[in-house]
Amino acid sequence: MRWICLLGPSPGGCLAVARHGRRLVVLVPPGGAVPGRVTAHADRVVVADITDHTAVRAAVEALTAELGPPELVTSFTELAQETSARLATDLGLPSVSPEAAARTRDKTEMRRLLADTTYAWPYVGGTALEIAARIAAGGDDTRWVIKPAAGTGSSDVSTVSSRAEAERWLDGAGAGRYIAEHAAEGPEFGVDVVSVDGRHTPFAITAKRSTESPRFVETLHVYPAPVSAGDEALLYDTAFAVLDALDVRWGASHTQVRLDPTHGPVVIETHTRLAGDFLPELVELVTGRNLYDFHLAALLGTGPAREGTGAAGAAAIGYVLPPASGTLTDLGVEPSDEVVRWEFHKALGDPVREVRGSDDRIGYAIVLGATAEEAVASVARAVANVRVRVAPPQEPP
Repeated sequence: MRWICLLGPSPGGCLAVARHGRRLVVLVPPGGAVPGRVTAHADRVVVADITDHTAVRAAVEALTAELGPPELVTSFTELAQETSARLATDLGLPSVSPEAAARTRDKTEMRRLLADTTYAWPYVGGTALEIAARIAAGGDDTRWVIKPAAGTGSSDVSTVSSRAEAERWLDGAGAGRYIAEHAAEGPEFGVDVVSVDGRHTPFAITAKRSTESPRFVETLHVYPAPVSAGDEALLYDTAFAVLDALDVRWGASHTQVRLDPTHGPVVIETHTRLAGDFLPELVELVTGRNLYDFHLAALLGTGPAREGTGAAGAAAIGYVLPPASGTLTDLGVEPSDEVVRWEFHKALGDPVREVRGSDDRIGYAIVLGATAEEAVASVARAVANVRVRVAPPQEPP
């Protein structure tokens, strides 16, 4: 039996490999916990730095000497996208190209490649000092969104609307490279697509809500997105255009788009991997289609291993946020038949902080509903009823 090499301990990815009847070897970074849902399906777990091409290649060569050549090398982990693409390409296996994976992780390069399309949006990239100078030169009439050029998880996103705000932002900025762009308005969506040698197939559109300015941390997602047929077509056309511009030709991708009421579609970012925040689970709950499965099928040249049936007309996930920075002292939920699953990432006694990125969220609830509107109302109600208390930080002696 040929084997698949998966970079990163993805439970959903491991289950999909098992459903395709392939032997699975999972490479995991040193020091990280390996979930039981990974070890349950993996023939072997090998420790290696999955962001280091040399380390991964050495591990795969050692495995190849024992098991024969892998059938696929792939990853559902953001930080391993370039590594897995480079190794798969070296081995002549179907994969997004290393160059395309790198383009999607560099927001400045992505916008440069979109500059000649109808999805272009005013931006500037560079060091923090260069960003602040450009904003200052533009005066006080424009709201800018600033984020690290290679950032993930909504981390370190800021908005500024004046020279004074740009100067305050600069005081706390780091040494890396940033991108700043005009802030778009309107609802935001996630567009999932599966590609086979440059042929793109629509898969799902989710609607999302966030904390908005200044951090834009996602707080709720619902599938299917409540959009008109015309907007659905427009969102898919936008995602297809982005994938073509970046030469993303294989596998699952996730593109975030705002429908600005004046400009039209504004591309926020795109990824050569599945969506995070359990969005594939929402889609599977409604349609029975598993995006991990479809990603593997695209690379293997097969049909999906399994298509089930949906459990409801819509599904939503809502996140619980800490009310302030400090120590988590109380956490409780009201029993609810509407909630499919509760999960919390923080425990009593853990430090929490005001939300600056996705990792600061405390936990989530997933609910089902007959319609998107019903699912959104249910998950909002469930999250609002969570009891959260935080003790203020201790003053130093």
